[in-house]
Amino acid sequence: MKKKTYRSKSVIALNVVMPTGKSRHISFTAQSDGTSLLSTDDAPLQRALEAHRGYGRLFRLLGEEDEAQPTPAPAEESAEPSRRTVEVSDLGAAKDYLADTFGVSRTSLRTRKSIEEAAAAHGIEFEGI
Repeated sequence: MKKKTYRSKSVIALNVVMPTGKSRHISFTAQSDGTSLLSTDDAPLQRALEAHRGYGRLFRLLGEEDEAQPTPAPAEESAEPSRRTVEVSDLGAAKDYLADTFGVSRTSLRTRKSIEEAAAAHGIEFEGI
C-alpha cells in the first residue's frame, strides 16, 4: 500500500467528497515553518484529495512511499535502539531542538511529558530539563 504525503504552503483544513458520496473534513498538520502536511495510506481519501478543486493550487503531492514490505532488522542489533543525549538548558530549548531538527509541531509539545515522548520517538534523551 502506498503512503502519500501532501503539502500546503499554509495551514489548511478542507472538505473532500469521498468516492462513496459522503463528505469528509480533513485537517493538515501544521509545521514549524508555516506549511502543513497530510500523510495517508487510505486510497479512497487519496483519490478524493486529488479530485479536490484545490489540488495543485492549494496543496500538492509532496511524495509517496511504498510501505508493503518493512525491512527486517539485523539479528546482531540490540533490541533497544541507541539513544543520543542532547544537553539543553530548559524545556523551551528542548522544544526548539525537536521542532528545528525533526520538524515536530510546536503545538504538540506543550508539556514535559509530550516533549520527552517526542524525543524518545526520535532516539533523543534530553539532559538538563
